[in-house]
Amino acid sequence: MRELVLVNRHFTDLNPLHIGEERCAPGHQYGPAIRNYTLLHFVVSGTGYFMRGEDTYQLHAGEVFVIRPGETTTYIADTEDPWFYQWVAFDGVLAERFSLLPPVISYTDNWVEKMLSAENRDGMLEYRIAALLFEMCAEFFAVSKPQNHYVRRVKNYINTLYMQPIRVEEIADKMNLDRRYLSRLFKAKTGETIQEYLIRVRIEEAKQRLSAGASVAEAAQLSGYEDACNFSKMFKRITGIPPKEWRKI
Repeated sequence: MRELVLVNRHFTDLNPLHIGEERCAPGHQYGPAIRNYTLLHFVVSGTGYFMRGEDTYQLHAGEVFVIRPGETTTYIADTEDPWFYQWVAFDGVLAERFSLLPPVISYTDNWVEKMLSAENRDGMLEYRIAALLFEMCAEFFAVSKPQNHYVRRVKNYINTLYMQPIRVEEIADKMNLDRRYLSRLFKAKTGETIQEYLIRVRIEEAKQRLSAGASVAEAAQLSGYEDACNFSKMFKRITGIPPKEWRKI
């Protein structure tokens, strides 16, 4: 068995506590046991059994079993093909999110192997491991992103960059999504298309600029329209009055 000795830095979000690995003997059992932290075991090779409550799971290489704080668990190595696993224990505010995961999940990157390989230069080992915990968290929860996650990203992109030329295809490319899928999703969740949302954001910005005394040309440029004539037509279509009239309100 190999285990890294860590200093508890009491990081707020993700705080590594201990990391290790073990090539188990046939039939080796750990538990029943209860922890007050989150514990993940990455199965590198072999087979074993994870028991939580009345449920038993058989695990193989490429799988992780998740132990949550306060639950009683036991795990046993197979008698013929005992597993070799690596583990990481941690707590913190974001550690609570791991309670949302199923008891057994698959993995592509072995994050514990990376943590075990982290160099302890200048006494910064726990910081490097915490950084890897954040990357691991991003991977595990990326596979189950709620659809509203994409909608929020689109809105934030438009709210931030409405002054620049924006095309739906470019937004979809940046998010690695099909344009038609993203458009349907946004429409279903908001009741308007991405283009309609972009126009609404730009017109609202133009209203504020005009009310503050900007000229029509200035309001057009500051709200993302290169052509003041097209801006005026769009503004009237959305508000019912020309931008020059809005300045007088």
